[in-house]
Amino acid sequence: MTIQTVHDMRRSPSSLFVCLLFTLSLCTSTADAQLQEGHTYRLQPVTNAALNLFPENASLDASTPIVLWEQTDVPAEQWEVGRLGFHYTFQNTYTRYFLSVSNNSVGSTTRQARNASTARWQLEVVDEAALIYRLIPAAGSACLQASASGVQPTLAKVVDDNQQQLWQFVEVEPQAVFDSVMQRAMIDLYLDRFLQKIDSRRATFIRGSWGESEQLEVLLDAYEATRDDKYLSDAIHVYNFFNANVGSNWLRLVYSDNYKWYGHDFNDDVMWQIIATARLGWLSGQDKYTKAARQNFDAIWDRAYIPFTGLMRWAEQSGDPYGTNSCIAGPTEVAACYLAMSGAGEKYYEKARDLYAAQRYRLTNMNTGQVYDACVWNPETQKVKSLNDWASTYNQGTFLGAATMLYLHYGDEQYLADAQKVMEYTVKNLCNRQGIINACQVNDGDLCGFKGILMRYVRRFVTEAGQTQYQEWLAKNAFHAYNNRSPQGVTTSSWLKKSTNDVATNAFSCSCAASAAAAVVFSKEETGIQPVPDEGYRIGRQTSSPLQCYDLSGRPTPLTHGTLILGRRKVMIR
Repeated sequence: MTIQTVHDMRRSPSSLFVCLLFTLSLCTSTADAQLQEGHTYRLQPVTNAALNLFPENASLDASTPIVLWEQTDVPAEQWEVGRLGFHYTFQNTYTRYFLSVSNNSVGSTTRQARNASTARWQLEVVDEAALIYRLIPAAGSACLQASASGVQPTLAKVVDDNQQQLWQFVEVEPQAVFDSVMQRAMIDLYLDRFLQKIDSRRATFIRGSWGESEQLEVLLDAYEATRDDKYLSDAIHVYNFFNANVGSNWLRLVYSDNYKWYGHDFNDDVMWQIIATARLGWLSGQDKYTKAARQNFDAIWDRAYIPFTGLMRWAEQSGDPYGTNSCIAGPTEVAACYLAMSGAGEKYYEKARDLYAAQRYRLTNMNTGQVYDACVWNPETQKVKSLNDWASTYNQGTFLGAATMLYLHYGDEQYLADAQKVMEYTVKNLCNRQGIINACQVNDGDLCGFKGILMRYVRRFVTEAGQTQYQEWLAKNAFHAYNNRSPQGVTTSSWLKKSTNDVATNAFSCSCAASAAAAVVFSKEETGIQPVPDEGYRIGRQTSSPLQCYDLSGRPTPLTHGTLILGRRKVMIR
């Protein structure tokens, strides 16, 4: 019997029962010859092979609409085929939800397909060799019909010559967990998209501002994560372009088409360049970077330190002259630690320690782990006259970094306790219920660069303070950012939402996802982070033999290759 005969029988009400049995027979025989249970596929409309079924924004929530989206080769567009008797199920590789129908709309609404008739499907063979089918819910006679990009497919009456009702299954290798291959892709595609090579020794991302300093740090993140010298070389090139335009004195204004720098006003901008440069000296072992960072640190300290507060002035010309905030205090503490670690002297640890104590007293609530944003002093009473208790990923991150670095140097358990509180607050208050950051969901302005700062210091907290319980949290965020990448392979700071090519154009915003990827910890030893092999390590935990790794829903799955060594990194290998 031909497919055309099946169509003719469907048109005849008297043949409905026979047709249904025949259709189910096709599902269990001819379809079986090609479509394999346990295999994973992309589901794309025949009318547009560039699109495929995708949970909107890769959401991990129930009742998420399924939309058509441009193919970006991510797990959220992969579906594992299962069988329940005569019916098929399609489970999303990333969300672990099943493709289902609710209120006549298509959505991944359930994790339990066995007891949910809405998650069972009939397949009508159209072209067996090409794996082309109609998808018909088990509880209905309408079929799935393609729509436009970004729009939910609909359920429609079957029409023989309607090509929008035909779906092709394209087999893919399932990507169930975040691995080092994804990590390198996120970093390298970001650099391919945004790093501008000026000449053989100079490069830039955005030709100035504190965002440039932050993106220099992304390259250092990548180097620490992979030990690939190309990232260190690119970081040096970005520094060289900064140095060529700004020079040795960073406390000045540079405003030209070639470069923009606001060191005359914003002390935190200068401090971010100090951090990046001191870290560059620490990682490269070249003292010239440490000297440049130390020279400008000392100048900022002399200019911005407010003795009666024990804190730093945020800006010289903007805002209140007695205004301070965590976005200058935290970076100053981190910068001082990097300088001390690079051999600048114990006095820098002492400056970091004293400033940390003042920030902790005035700008945090360590009962909860919340880091406040800012306060303004009254110079006459020498007391706080106003306080902004807003918490951000930026300030949580730098305070976490300072606490971790001071703990490693002094061994005072109070620093570790503070860091743990900061992380607890961050996960509880700045993330959704799945642990994905939902703060700073913006794609422009200063806030778009905040998340990368947090991820950077969470990594240090994990690797240097041995807090491996946050290893999976890092992977969750990087994995979600990966699933929401644009067709060009980059993701904005607003990684709870699918990135599009026309939106993912802000290099600073997209740097956060690259930092999130670099922050994921796969393998480490007591004496340093080891290079991750090209074939990719799996995120997971070490258990009794055989080893298991865990996907992001907590499902154990065999660890097929790689090892995971838990421990505390005390010495950085140069």
